Amino acid sequence: MSLSETSSQIETAAKPGFLSSDMGILAVVALFLVFVVIVTLTFGLPGLSMIALTLVPIIFATLILITVGK
Repeated sequence: MSLSETSSQIETAAKPGFLSSDMGILAVVALFLVFVVIVTLTFGLPGLSMIALTLVPIIFATLILITVGK
């Protein structure tokens, strides 16, 4: 921090991103759940099963990353 920096520059640098906050993560989860409900109501059980099949590689990669420790 130098003397030439203004307080607005310091405040801008300290703000976290949207997805780094808890509210951002909860918003993404809520939007996903709304998407799942809309697809399930529109297409029924085949739509729900397509979402489940799509999530299999994502959950698999997440479990591998947790196991490795990253």
